[in-house]
Amino acid sequence: MCGFAGFIDPDLTGASPAADLLRGMASTIQHRGPDDEGFLSEADVGLHLCFRRLAIQDLSAAGHQPMESASRRFAIVFNGEVYNFRELRAELETLGFAFRGGSDTEVLLAAFEAWGPEAAVPRFRGMFAFALYDREARQLWLARDRMGIKPLHVARRGRALVFGSELRTLLAHPRIEARGDREAAWHYLRTLYVPAPLSMIEGVEKLPQGVLTRFSVSPDGVGERVDHRYWDLEQVASAPVVPRSPDEAVEGLHAVLSEAVRMRLVADVPIGALLSGGIDSSLIVALMAEQMDQPVRTFTIRFDDPRFDEGPIAAEVAERLGARHTAVEMPTARVRDLIPDLGDILDEPLANPSILPTLLVCQVARNDVIVALSGDGGDELFGGYNRYVQAPGIIGRATAVPAPLRGVAARLMRAGVGSGAVEAIGRRLQGDNFGEQSSFAARLQRAAGIIGAPDARRAYLEAMAVGHPVPPLHGVRGPSPRVDTGAFDRHDGSLYARMALLDQHDYLPDDLLAKVDRASMWTSLEARVPILDHEVVRWSWTLADDLKIRDGRTKWPLRRLVERYLPRELMERPKMGFTVPVERWLREDLSEWMGDRLSPDALAKRGIYDLPAIADLRRRFDAGRGDLGLPLWTLAVLEDWAARRGVTF
Repeated sequence: MCGFAGFIDPDLTGASPAADLLRGMASTIQHRGPDDEGFLSEADVGLHLCFRRLAIQDLSAAGHQPMESASRRFAIVFNGEVYNFRELRAELETLGFAFRGGSDTEVLLAAFEAWGPEAAVPRFRGMFAFALYDREARQLWLARDRMGIKPLHVARRGRALVFGSELRTLLAHPRIEARGDREAAWHYLRTLYVPAPLSMIEGVEKLPQGVLTRFSVSPDGVGERVDHRYWDLEQVASAPVVPRSPDEAVEGLHAVLSEAVRMRLVADVPIGALLSGGIDSSLIVALMAEQMDQPVRTFTIRFDDPRFDEGPIAAEVAERLGARHTAVEMPTARVRDLIPDLGDILDEPLANPSILPTLLVCQVARNDVIVALSGDGGDELFGGYNRYVQAPGIIGRATAVPAPLRGVAARLMRAGVGSGAVEAIGRRLQGDNFGEQSSFAARLQRAAGIIGAPDARRAYLEAMAVGHPVPPLHGVRGPSPRVDTGAFDRHDGSLYARMALLDQHDYLPDDLLAKVDRASMWTSLEARVPILDHEVVRWSWTLADDLKIRDGRTKWPLRRLVERYLPRELMERPKMGFTVPVERWLREDLSEWMGDRLSPDALAKRGIYDLPAIADLRRRFDAGRGDLGLPLWTLAVLEDWAARRGVTF
């Protein structure tokens, strides 16, 4: 796990300016790689690469990057892990390749020599982003893993190209202006994150998941760009369902997930697991314990507020699985105390409050291990969200209500009118969830009423707008055409399957995985996510819907599998999660922090906001309105980040 950056700039002449610039770019991502740094320049085409290393495989100098292939045709900077590198190495040795070290990076370079980039990358099983230069063909290749676990940003400026693991590395290059992207801000304020290919910096894109991109290179700069999608999630999601009995489904999941865990236990440094006590992380620890010859190191934070403390459950899980458990007691205020530093920690605005406890547990784990497995991905792959259960019924009920009545009822409910007739229609639309105005069910019901039930995609997107349904921005009135949500309509599966596909394509990489990457790498910890092994993803899409959500139980096969290791009553407890009390903090301890960032003068300087709309939000919040904490938090996080980065819109 590391970080890299680079650029091609024919107008930047002289070795000294390029070297100074490279060192400056590398310094911005030292947290991603505290163990080593390296640089490479190709003067004939103006290509320059820098690298920061977190040593995981082969801790010797043989793992140093940038690294060149044996023939010196290829040079690479590589972030991540390819877990099947030993199998690939054995195959390459039969073809006559010899290896001087034990890193996966060296194996990747030999694979490029043997098969070429387009044929080699589909063989890689892991999480990765890389920049590869082919001296012979004068081509630069950029790639990102199938599920978007590892980040990669790229920006083209005329004949120049700048790229890197984080936005901050690109902003260190003089060609990249600190100018915000209004379309990205619109999406962020609605959903709390920026979806690919957008980034919060204008003209900088996130390379989409599963894409291998080639640029031609010459002394005149960067030429043609060709994108090759080597992994198509839509195509994977369209695989035929394989008939399985319930027992066969659990056995199949055990086999594919055990293999994914086994592959992620390879490291030359201490390895452990982040354990919340929930189904997914508990199952990962159980599968680790099944395959390791020593107790699993597990890590949990204990909070002083019992409403948020998962420590007792995690401790019981660890004890039953024979883990060597570390639980650090921490005052809830410690989470709050991270907030003033978020602008530095976040590479790009991300308003998911759970990044705060994630940062803390990563800090705790990093004291004892350098690699930690986590349980991320179980909800998205196996139907773990209540919304997957709620949405079909809500939209079905909405269809049964005449369209004119849907629209009238939705408008009246949004306005707070609650007559008996309106409530009757509302209950028909929403069922038992009527009245829970802050829930997903309520948002979806309102969206179905306003839009009309046949447009399920738009209704789902509206319901997922947990921040500002109508962002208070000037100049942007709708979603960016660059963000593709059409997979929802192109997929011919159930409503649940279409929602899950959209979540895996968008919400998972750009919110949840971005959160894990930023939190873990800020603490120089490598986080591995076995549930998102692409073979597990592929297998999950061949499993029938009614084996994912069964008899009203979400994540049914994961629940059945974890019951082999832990009592059902332990796993069936309501999972608390750490629900950060953002609203209370903004009213109390963080009121001054929020006030500074959302002052009329500060907002006016940014030149993007609808100031009267935000002033109205503040007035209603100050008057005690209870559902505005998250929208105001989203604005404050954006403003804090923009002020620290000097970003204008």
